[in-house]
Amino acid sequence: MAVFSAAVRKGRWRVGRRTHAYAIFGSVEIDLSEAIFEHRHVVIRAVSVFGSVDIRVPENVSMRGSGGGVLGSFEVDTLDSGEQDAPVVYVDGLAVLGSVEARPRRGKLIEDILDRVTERVNAKLRKHLGH
Repeated sequence: MAVFSAAVRKGRWRVGRRTHAYAIFGSVEIDLSEAIFEHRHVVIRAVSVFGSVDIRVPENVSMRGSGGGVLGSFEVDTLDSGEQDAPVVYVDGLAVLGSVEARPRRGKLIEDILDRVTERVNAKLRKHLGH
């Protein structure tokens, strides 16, 4: 939450099922590119009044959005991951004389998915080979 100020959440952190971002005459930045996804579905509620909320996600997660702007902008770039087990980030909210923007961060991938896929392939291979 940012009221006449700025709030930033980035780096290595655990994302909960629900995250709230409120910017009132301020700015909020949420960067999920290094975050640990413990849940397959994550909902981010973003509200901006005379402020801005910027959300960045890695390229290999799916992203959906619903919301609107009143004399402001609400933009969510819909993103579909090619990986079946990828987390899905839902961004919903409202921008009143402000902006809410959610976009993929190009070149960033979450490593947890790659580890899970590798483990699953190795397990199936061992099962197939009888080990």
